Amino acid sequence: MKNSTSLSKLGFCCFTILASFFFACSKEKNDAGAISLLSITANSINLVNGTINVPSDVTIEITFSAALDIPKFEAAFSLTAVSGAVNPSFSYANASSKALVALSQLTPNTQYSLKLNRTAIGLNGEVLDQNISINFTTADGGIITEMAPCISATNACLETAVLTNGTGTDFNFDFYSSYPIFLENARWEKLKNVVIVTHGQNRDADNYYAIMMTTLRNENLDGNTILIAPFFKNNADAQAGDLYWSDNGWREGQNANTASAGISAFAVIDAILARLADKTHFPVLKNVVVTGHSSGALFTHAYAAANKSEPLYPDLDFTYVIANSQYFYYPDDVRYDENSGQFVVPTGCVAFNHWPLGFVNPPPYLTGVTEATVDQQIVGRKITYLLGTSDTVAGGTLNTTDCEAVLLGANRFKRGEHIFSLLETNYPGVHNSQKVLVPGVGHDAQGMYQSAVFRGLLGGLLE
Repeated sequence: MKNSTSLSKLGFCCFTILASFFFACSKEKNDAGAISLLSITANSINLVNGTINVPSDVTIEITFSAALDIPKFEAAFSLTAVSGAVNPSFSYANASSKALVALSQLTPNTQYSLKLNRTAIGLNGEVLDQNISINFTTADGGIITEMAPCISATNACLETAVLTNGTGTDFNFDFYSSYPIFLENARWEKLKNVVIVTHGQNRDADNYYAIMMTTLRNENLDGNTILIAPFFKNNADAQAGDLYWSDNGWREGQNANTASAGISAFAVIDAILARLADKTHFPVLKNVVVTGHSSGALFTHAYAAANKSEPLYPDLDFTYVIANSQYFYYPDDVRYDENSGQFVVPTGCVAFNHWPLGFVNPPPYLTGVTEATVDQQIVGRKITYLLGTSDTVAGGTLNTTDCEAVLLGANRFKRGEHIFSLLETNYPGVHNSQKVLVPGVGHDAQGMYQSAVFRGLLGGLLE
């Protein structure tokens, strides 16, 4: 009897242990944790219940706290309208923790219902912590007059300009834009300004877009200002039909390297400006700021000297902001001698006035344009030389090898000072430029464009 009781107790203990083990395993299996929604945007704009004016072609990005089980996520996702369900195109990013839902040709002025059921959609069985239900309405198929800006440098903000060469062949050029400027059923009634900011030698248009967008938003200018960041691709970045340029070609306004294109880097900006100058779509646009930093500053300075767009649109107010360039177009065949403190005619450097430093061997874009015209434009157009006072390092990417570069000055800050000094010396009361210093900032695009000095300058140029 005693032994029987002991065995019973032992059996009970074993049963309890086994039950606890299986219960724990079962609990672990069914309680894999939760997966949460972190953000949901439509073309980089926060998508909330009741959002209106969503474009008919839109990418909805849904970001979660963990990786998705893709088949289960797609089974739980639905998008419907009165006319029935919509079949989206899915893609994934961030190790499948972000779903990109591409929608095209949604019906205008229609309410859509996006739903995601509370079920296991995580890669490790995580259950969505709550049902998601968002109703949004697409833009009217008639005329769109306003829209929230696209603020993130993602594909949602990427636009494409189509340029045609002399033989009738079309080529593509991509740029980031805070508004879809080629939208045909749009008449933008609040967009008074445009800022075109050009990247440096790293061709990081997305980074420059993000930097300048932060400045516009901090100054409450993003609602009335179109931000455009051109992307001058190299061969590796280009897809079939894309324009692309050599390392120096784009910043000097040369023709694209794309076979048989014959299209200048300057012509790309001309095409964008031609669209923005169309009063049918941009009836109140008034102010144009073209700027760039480093290599982008060279591009901007050369474009200020060369472009054919400004005379075509006398109702637009153009300003060119040159931030920390190391190269400048000179309207005179002289350079500043830092030893004597005077402007002199250089000797022993045959390339000192070759384009883009002078008018010798200009790009095909300037065929038929005289040197006198380009010189007058660099003197007469409204240019701001934005100089970081600490951009004085004579190393890194600063060209201190070629004589034509050395003649410009010992460092970027001095080179900027010298070109402005030339205008003050040779064109007093005639030139239309100003020099603006950014204290304590070196060769740093973010430091320049997010400085209090630049924000104040921009506030004075834009409405």
